[in-house]
Amino acid sequence: MTEERHGFPGARRVLAGGVRGGRSPLCLNNQGGHFGAPHVHVARGAPLLVALLVATPAVAGEAPSKVAPARLAAARAIVREAEKDAPGLRDDSERGALRNLARAQAAVGDVTAAEKTLATVPSSLPDRQNTVFLVQAIAAAQAAAGDTAAALATVRTLPPLFVQGQALETVVRAQVARGDVAGALRTAASASSPGDPNVTFRLMRAIAEAQARSGDRAGAIATLRSMPLPAPDPDVEVQVAMAQVENGDLAGALATARAIVSPNRLALNGPLAALQAKTGDVAGALRTAEELPEGSRFALREAAVAGVVAQQAARGDLAGARTTASRIKDPSLRDQALVAVVRAQARTDVRGALTAARALGDRVARAWAVQAVVMTQARDAGVPAALQTVAGVGEEPAKSAALIGVARVQVERGDGTAAWATLGRVADPALRASAERAVALTLARAGDPTRLIEISRRPGDAYGRIIALAQAAEDVLKSEDELRQSGGSIFLAPE
Repeated sequence: MTEERHGFPGARRVLAGGVRGGRSPLCLNNQGGHFGAPHVHVARGAPLLVALLVATPAVAGEAPSKVAPARLAAARAIVREAEKDAPGLRDDSERGALRNLARAQAAVGDVTAAEKTLATVPSSLPDRQNTVFLVQAIAAAQAAAGDTAAALATVRTLPPLFVQGQALETVVRAQVARGDVAGALRTAASASSPGDPNVTFRLMRAIAEAQARSGDRAGAIATLRSMPLPAPDPDVEVQVAMAQVENGDLAGALATARAIVSPNRLALNGPLAALQAKTGDVAGALRTAEELPEGSRFALREAAVAGVVAQQAARGDLAGARTTASRIKDPSLRDQALVAVVRAQARTDVRGALTAARALGDRVARAWAVQAVVMTQARDAGVPAALQTVAGVGEEPAKSAALIGVARVQVERGDGTAAWATLGRVADPALRASAERAVALTLARAGDPTRLIEISRRPGDAYGRIIALAQAAEDVLKSEDELRQSGGSIFLAPE
């Protein structure tokens, strides 16, 4: 069960206490910051809570018109805080942070402000390619607001062909997010160029991906099937099969997968096996999972078997799930798969589940499993009962993980004040700070940005504060799906 597959990049290293270069792994380089500038270490994430995303140049986030008013207002309030610090940037190198500010302004739909900020980015800064990403963000904001003509005009200011094609992907995704699939398809059709004959195909695949992400998997399949290809394209067929899996169409997905003649087909085995197990065909699921090579670099086979384990546990077959987990030879990966069994057991037998969690040999798996037990108890029997269980947990990071789990449940119930108090009991300062940001992000996404602004203003200079605040605003607008992408960091035990 790889960290990347389950949305936990770096989680094992952090929970295991690994430190590189003498620095806590929780203080990550702020990749979303002013590109090419001196490093500013802004504490970002810790495992086991809600989503925190390290910024990447890719444009992301939901269209402002589709976001709840309170959530959009929170994001805009955070951007206004970042704007206050712009005059405090001391030199051209620090003014590179204005790129972050411009992108956040575009994300909240303030195209005029984003264009104005972008114009103040010093032309002497290195790596001007990163300015291209901001222009893409502006084009996406224009498309999200329904001004496709302006978005296309913005795209045309970029270098031709490949770069414009990249920007057009952000435009069609924004059109789909806004609900204008037909308009996105018109944009893709009009983008055909003799210099880049594949651009329309790439855009149609981007449209289908956006449709699937929005929940319209049937529409995604229809878009992919409408592509005028001379012969089946393996990558397109993999995308079709994945949409079929997500739509619960096991027969269709299996038929599509069997027709693919490409090593890429193996990417489907894990999702297919999980769906087979979900329908009760464990034997078929294991055959599918074990078609994958054992002990590969990314542990694909082990992850696929773990997916079967999770489905068996969810269906209540705990003994069968344990038997399936025994097929995973790597002890750590086997223990991680067994977390799902512990979670399912906790629904009816908290004490037995806690014993099973503590018996896991892998330190990270133990922390995940203990947290899963405590969260189940907090939801079913109440927070006081869960805190009593936490009191009996002595090992770190399991105890911190358990407290964070209780805080998660408190946030779910709308009690942010209690969650904040619970996090104050987390012993590890880095884990506590990162969990606090996760809770603050959750509260901001519900409309109250106060704590997230407070946390984001902790850096000691304007440069660090703008980076942190701009990222916070973008995180508030990200969809739940985007917050779970493996390119970022979601710190939340698998549920």
